[in-house]
Amino acid sequence: MSRIRQLVSEAHRRSLWQVLAIYIAVSWVVFEVVQTVTEGLGLPTWFPAFAALLLLIGLPVVLATAFVQEGISPMRRHDPTLMPGAEPEVEATPREVIGARRLFTWPKAISGGVMAFALWGVIATAWLLFAGPGFLVKARAAEFFSAREKVVVAELENETDQEALGLAVREAIITDLDQSEYVNTVSRTDMMEVLGRMRLADTTIVDERVALEIARRAGHPAVVAGSVTPLGSGFQLSAHIIEVATGEVAVRVGETADDESEVVAAVERLSRLVRRHLGESLASVRRSQPLPDVTTASLEALEFYARAQVYADISDWEAAIPLFERAVALDTAFAAAYRALGVGYGNIGNLGAAQPNADRAYLHGERLIDRERLMTGALYHARRNRLDSAAYYYSLAYERYPDYDTPVNNLGDVYESMGRYEDALRLYRRMVEMSPQKSVGYGNVMSAARALGMHAVAESAMAVLVELAPNAPVTRLHAGWNAYFAGDFARAEEVMRALADGPSLRLQSGGNYGLASLAGMRGELDLCLRLAVTSAELAVPGGAPWFVYQAALTAQQAGLAAGMPERVLPYLSRALEQAEEEDAPAERFRALGLIAQAYAFAGDLETTLELLASMDSLAAAEDFHPFGIGEQVLAVLA
Repeated sequence: MSRIRQLVSEAHRRSLWQVLAIYIAVSWVVFEVVQTVTEGLGLPTWFPAFAALLLLIGLPVVLATAFVQEGISPMRRHDPTLMPGAEPEVEATPREVIGARRLFTWPKAISGGVMAFALWGVIATAWLLFAGPGFLVKARAAEFFSAREKVVVAELENETDQEALGLAVREAIITDLDQSEYVNTVSRTDMMEVLGRMRLADTTIVDERVALEIARRAGHPAVVAGSVTPLGSGFQLSAHIIEVATGEVAVRVGETADDESEVVAAVERLSRLVRRHLGESLASVRRSQPLPDVTTASLEALEFYARAQVYADISDWEAAIPLFERAVALDTAFAAAYRALGVGYGNIGNLGAAQPNADRAYLHGERLIDRERLMTGALYHARRNRLDSAAYYYSLAYERYPDYDTPVNNLGDVYESMGRYEDALRLYRRMVEMSPQKSVGYGNVMSAARALGMHAVAESAMAVLVELAPNAPVTRLHAGWNAYFAGDFARAEEVMRALADGPSLRLQSGGNYGLASLAGMRGELDLCLRLAVTSAELAVPGGAPWFVYQAALTAQQAGLAAGMPERVLPYLSRALEQAEEEDAPAERFRALGLIAQAYAFAGDLETTLELLASMDSLAAAEDFHPFGIGEQVLAVLA
């Protein structure tokens, strides 16, 4: 007991209390720095706890060092034989005390503290590099959000009797997130634009469900939602981060306020938690591509539209069209999907199906945003052969939306139909620059280049198309026609023959049509007629009757080359019967025009003039412009 009392006396006598006070003050500063670093780098919450443990371990070490270094006074032994007033004998310092003084030194204590927090730094760095977000997440997040990807903050559920409280909490979260270097929030203006495409009023409350759909359509990775509920005389504030790609909650956080006076502080704490955890979770959030920004109230229909557009971008219309049809089945007023069907059916030669879909798109034009309205109007006029009007609408869309590639490409299509091949090629090249990942631009470059005799340009575009879509039907078709127009007939026949044995009706029809063209060029009339009939028979079940009439013209040209144009008259009669059954006026007009050219080549002027009169009557009665087709027939007659 005397020994313990002596130690206590020594502690009181020495400056241990001052050392303890200094250590606590320094530890508080260190812990605040650790908290700041943790929040700034997005480290997990266990890093401050680890730092606190290191500080607790260091406390007894510092106290022991202070106790030893001030030194325990040498033991004084009282000798009763000494005269009064004489100094007691001082014993020698024990060996263990000397050892303790060598072990517990201030340089060693300070070095130990530095090494402990160096260990903390090493573990934090290792976690940043290999296990979690931290700096790398911050860098990824900064790169991620530099592409204008943001998070949507939903309206909070407010179960209190204070209407403004939920709005105040949401605004505080938005303000705090917008101050971050790597997290942005979707503005109300941007949300209103998406609400318009969802066919919802701009006053719609953006609750959690609506926020998730906005984020899904726009391609934002996360939604922040939450609630404010009463808790006794205070409030419970909660928030959660939802991963949009899965709809699952990634993080939940909450804070409480004992009364109204503590709400502001609780909101600040909550927003900081949201910001920190959002930074932590960004690296693991699965991202989805934004859906096309077209107008439909049905998210499911929009998803079918998006899947179809992937195939449309590589001109695989056989795969795209059924998906677009699914989209309009889900939303029967889906104007953009009808417009896509109008384009798709036109591209496979089925103008009978293209025209009604273009008309339906135009009918629902009031549902469209400005950009879609211009594009739909352009298609409507193009399908009626009003090419000047179509060019005007596409030009206006290109002027207003210079980053939108579709009007660039479609304006090139119109110019090509008008025979303005140089202008078309210029626009197709611009299309390729804007969207190098879309194969349709390269296909169109080849089409215009072939018409201009620029075979090197066509082959260059072909090389890129092969890389983008090596197995797409359009790639093989273009390969064959590139060879044909370049005069490499052996290569053209090889490709066309492979197409004729292809897996789809369109490939087989296109291949036989190409072989018919080659046979007609050589004057092999019987072979050309047989292949042209095969092409037409394959095309009709596949929904491409345009091949019937084009094959008729090809066969007639073969008859002319063979010096026996009258041999194809029975075939032309069959094609004319087929043309009379067409429902779409523009399709019927074009068919009659091609057949009239064939009759003109055959020297049957009477039938040719009758067909021209029918074409004029049809154009006058059905509200479309017979752009150029009749003039081509007259040129043949001349």
